Amino acid sequence: MFNRIQTMIMLGLVLIAVGTAVAVAVRVVSFSRYMRLEDLGLDVDPALGTGLFSQIVAPTTAERTMFYAAVALIPVGLVLLILALRRRPLAGG
Repeated sequence: MFNRIQTMIMLGLVLIAVGTAVAVAVRVVSFSRYMRLEDLGLDVDPALGTGLFSQIVAPTTAERTMFYAAVALIPVGLVLLILALRRRPLAGG
């Protein structure tokens, strides 16, 4: 169905797209949690304290793991894409 080069190109593009989408999604979730608490006025609430507010809006271990795994997918996809494009035969000659 697909040859090896086409498969490597598609896999590289998919890894880059998935890595970018997951990294952006994790950052959006973290930012939206911060904005929700800020809109509620909890960022300046003296009862909450700045330390507790920072702990609440800080990325969790799962979010950090997902972000770094997603960011690691991007170079892997780029390497696959570059290798596939270097192995591709030239059209004219």
